[in-house]
Amino acid sequence: MPSLFSFKNINTMYRPNDIKANLTDLWGWRQNYDTEAFTISDSLTQTITGQYYQEVHPLLTLDNIKAIAPDFKNITYGEWLIGSQFRIGDRVTVGELHYRAKADNIGLTPETNPTQWERFDAFSEWLETKTNASVLKAIRSFWDSKMADNQMRNILESKTLFNGTARIKNLLPNGSNFVGFELVPIRANGVTLKIDKIGLQFTGTQDVTLYLYHSSRNQPIKTETFTRTRDGGMQWFDVADFLLPYSSSDIDSGGSWYLVYDQSAVSVGQAISKDKDWSKRPCGTCDRNEVSAYRIWSKYLEVHPFKIASDQLVGGAIWDVANNLYTYETNYGLNLQVTIECDITDIIIQQKKAFQNIIGLQVAIDMLREFAYNPSYKIGRAQQNPGFTKMEILYELDGDSQSYKKSGLGYDFTNAMEAVSLDVKNMSRVCTPCKNGGVRYKTV
Repeated sequence: MPSLFSFKNINTMYRPNDIKANLTDLWGWRQNYDTEAFTISDSLTQTITGQYYQEVHPLLTLDNIKAIAPDFKNITYGEWLIGSQFRIGDRVTVGELHYRAKADNIGLTPETNPTQWERFDAFSEWLETKTNASVLKAIRSFWDSKMADNQMRNILESKTLFNGTARIKNLLPNGSNFVGFELVPIRANGVTLKIDKIGLQFTGTQDVTLYLYHSSRNQPIKTETFTRTRDGGMQWFDVADFLLPYSSSDIDSGGSWYLVYDQSAVSVGQAISKDKDWSKRPCGTCDRNEVSAYRIWSKYLEVHPFKIASDQLVGGAIWDVANNLYTYETNYGLNLQVTIECDITDIIIQQKKAFQNIIGLQVAIDMLREFAYNPSYKIGRAQQNPGFTKMEILYELDGDSQSYKKSGLGYDFTNAMEAVSLDVKNMSRVCTPCKNGGVRYKTV
């Protein structure tokens, strides 16, 4: 079995959005003292540890960083209009200033409502993107260097719920319901269900929009539209980021997931139903491969077809799941290819302060390397100071290659990696059912 921690599998071993949401506050960027020149967004300055990236190396000043950033002066966003509704993350321009919505709001002026809006500029967004990328790189580097094969295991890899297709004459009449699957992954820490592909079997060709809900969230977590071009056959669609974890920063632990579509929106054709009783194991004499796959995935995943009247979804919000009508005789034209994986996101978040030094050094290394290699820099302090040429910046990073004594930020990073060993044993009763040694520290 390939290593779960190899570089090519990096996106499957943790949830990047949750890592960024929970680890980026270990460090902050200290606000520019020369506020008449420029300031950065408040979100970049937040730090729960009181440490700032400028402390890692003296060249990490905002002036130097802005000198190697792209020129954003011509970027504008839509104007703020009274009466318009704005969602979290929406950007507007007021005069020459840019604001980003911190909360959903209507009619609240950005200049006078700091709890609803924050000032930002394109440089801040660029710096935030660079910082987040380095945070993820630090975590990837740690796991890639520390975790060996068999430390954790994939539980289930790319299994379909059933083989083949339904009989084309087995049509399901359209109704006025939302229909689909209730999906209940095994309730265990460190386990994530990943949908690799979604199969749709309908007559006719048209768009089908699927909604992914979780029982602890009011609005759908994901909405995606698929364009069917096959009439009657099962058509498979690759999907990205359909991750259904046991717990995350967005959902409560446990609960159920619901993958549904609106029957009334299927105006062309009908769903083709698989002749299968989802409350029982598949027929052993009909398809041995399907029985074998069912025995594997059914230990870790429950699938319950159901329907709910469309009028129970008010404003697209999740319905009262107690009113679900389970219909085990049909699949509503749906099939899934799923993987169930061990997911180390939660243990990283729980032990996040163990990664503080690694993250700080990784951000510094990446930014200084950009100082050294950026071909289109604007004149800044790093270029004006003859003591900090490209070669000397690389020396700060990599040390003296001719010396027996190792030095540089890269060497410090290596020591920081060795200074903490994160033990994943007993992280999950399913993934690593062994004794847990916790987090071990040593001095550098």
